[in-house]
Amino acid sequence: MAALRSASPVVRLTNPSGKLMMQGAGLPPRAVRTPVDVRQTANGWRVVELAGSKRAATLDVALVGPIEFHPPAGVHGVVAFDGTDWPGPLRLVPVADEPGVPGAIDVVIDVPLERYLPGVLAKELLRSWDLEAFKAQAIAARSFAICEHAHWSSVRHYDLIAGEASQAWVGVTKDPKPREAVQATRGMVLSFEGRVVPCYYSSTCGGTPANAAESLTRNPNHGIAPLAAGATKEAAHRDCCADAPRFHWQQSFANAVICERIRRWATDQREAQAEREAQVVRVAQVERDGRIQPARAVAPVDGAALGKNASPLKGTATPITVTASASVTAAKALKVESVTSEPSVGARAHTSASPSPAAGGTSVSAAVGVPVAPVQHAAPLQPAAQVPARNGIVDIADDAPLSELTALTAIRSINIIAVNAAGRPTSLAIHDSTGHVLQLRAEDFRRAVNYAREGEPTPKDRLNSSHLLKVTVNGTEIQFVGQGFGHGVGMCQYGAQSMARSGSNALLILRTYYPGAAVVRAY
Repeated sequence: MAALRSASPVVRLTNPSGKLMMQGAGLPPRAVRTPVDVRQTANGWRVVELAGSKRAATLDVALVGPIEFHPPAGVHGVVAFDGTDWPGPLRLVPVADEPGVPGAIDVVIDVPLERYLPGVLAKELLRSWDLEAFKAQAIAARSFAICEHAHWSSVRHYDLIAGEASQAWVGVTKDPKPREAVQATRGMVLSFEGRVVPCYYSSTCGGTPANAAESLTRNPNHGIAPLAAGATKEAAHRDCCADAPRFHWQQSFANAVICERIRRWATDQREAQAEREAQVVRVAQVERDGRIQPARAVAPVDGAALGKNASPLKGTATPITVTASASVTAAKALKVESVTSEPSVGARAHTSASPSPAAGGTSVSAAVGVPVAPVQHAAPLQPAAQVPARNGIVDIADDAPLSELTALTAIRSINIIAVNAAGRPTSLAIHDSTGHVLQLRAEDFRRAVNYAREGEPTPKDRLNSSHLLKVTVNGTEIQFVGQGFGHGVGMCQYGAQSMARSGSNALLILRTYYPGAAVVRAY
C-alpha cells in the first residue's frame, strides 16, 4: 500500500516457502528462489534470485509483455510484496508509456471478488465496529467493485486501486469479522432501477451528505437518487457521525503551500485535458448500456436475510474476479485492477495507485443478475495502452479555470458561494492577489490542496473535507474550520457504525445512505 517509484524501479517478491513459480506467454514455468527482484529491461525482464545475498543469481528473460509469479503448488497461496501478503498469483505488467518513468511496472493481482472483499473491509473499518456495519460495507464495496470492473475492463489492464482512489485493501486478512460479513452478504448488491449502484462512501460526512454528480464526478449518469442524498434537507443526518474524530475540526495551511499544490494540480489537469482532446483513437462508445446486457431477474433481499442471525447465502453463479494492480515507480502503492468473472478462485496481485482488469472468464452479466450503472465517464474513453491517464487523472476538471489556477501565487480570500439542499458547500470563490475571482467546485479545491502526482508521497497535511464552515486568510496563513473527513457521497462509515450500535441492521443503514436503492441478490 506504500508507493515504490524510482528511476529504475524494482519489485521484490517473496513467499514463505522460499520459492515462486515464474511464467509468461511462451515461457515455461520455472521455479525461482526468493527473495526475487524483478525489473524491466530493453529485451524483457531481469530477475534476480536470492536477491541481496551472496548467492544471488541473475536471469535475463526475453519476454515481451507481463510476467507472472505463482506460489508453488501445495504451499501458502500468497505472494509477499512491500511487506504485505497478497493473494497470489501476481502479474507484473510493463508500462512503457509512463511519462518520465523508464521501466515502470504495474503489479497486478487478479482475485475473485468474494476473496477480495474481506481485505477491503479490514482496511476500511475499525475492527471493534459492529457486524451490521461490516455487512453494509461489504454490500457497498461489492457494488462499487462490480461497477468499476464493468467500466474499466475493456479500457485498461486494471479496474481498482488499492487505496482511496478506489477502495483500501490489505490483501489477505485473517480477521474473522470481515470474512463473516462478506460470507453473510455473498452476492448481494445495491440496485436502483434495475442497475447496480456505484456505491461511493467515505469516512465521515459531517452530518451533511454530498451529491455525486455535483461534487465527486462529472458523469451525468451519477445524478441518480441513491447518489444524491444531499438533494434534500431531509437527507441531512446532523449528528450521525458526531463520535468521529474528525466530525468537527480546524486546520491551518501556509498560503504558499496551497497555491503551489493548486498550480501543480491545475497544470496536470490541463495536460490530461490536452491529451484527451488530441487523441484520435477513441473507443467506440464506452457506456454501460451497450456493454452490459441485462441478465436474469433478481429478487429483492428480504429484510430478515440481513438480520443479526442470518445464515450465509449460497451463491450459484461464477465468482467475479478482482484484479489488483500497482505501478511501481518512484513510490510504493497498490491498486486493485479489475473485476471479472472467472471460473477459478485464483488471484493476482498488483501494486501501484491505479486500477486494472483481469483477463478471461465469463461475462459480468452472467454472474451479476442486473446491469451495471456507469461509473466514471459518459463520454468515450481512450484505450489506456495508447493514452494513459496523466498522473492517474481520470475525471478532468473541465469546468474549473485551469489556466488561471496554474498562475496562482497568493490567495486573498476564499468564500463559499453555493451549497446543496442539505447545506454542504459545493462551490468556492478564490480571490487571488491580482484581483481575479476564480470559481471552483468545493471538492475540486480539496483534491487540489491534497494533490500529489502519482508516485509521489501523499502530503502529510491534507484538507480533511470540502465541508467547510469558515475560511480565514491571514496573510501567509489560511485557516479552515469544517466538518467531516472525505467526500461525503453515499454511506458515511462512522454514521453506519453509529446506526449499527443503536440496533439498525445493514439494510436500514444502506436505505438511509442510498435513498431509493434496494439490496438484491445478484448471484
